[in-house]
Amino acid sequence: MTVIIIESVLFIALLAVGGAFVATAFGITPWGRRLRQTANRRRIDKQAELTCPLHGLQREEDLVRLPTGEPLCPKCYEEAVHGHIG
Repeated sequence: MTVIIIESVLFIALLAVGGAFVATAFGITPWGRRLRQTANRRRIDKQAELTCPLHGLQREEDLVRLPTGEPLCPKCYEEAVHGHIG
């Protein structure tokens, strides 16, 4: 009975060590680096999409979508529709 308990504990410890190794390997391998870079690239692209060159960073809810699907700053949209507002 004791042998079975010891074997179970060692098996669980082996699984824990294997899981820790896999988690660490994803952080230091080229594949893990690629995953982090892809996530960073998506975040930067999203922020660039929300930034108007004239009026700065906008909230996603405030952006106006043109029929082409391109996002437009609400201030730029207002200026384009109603003329230049000072």
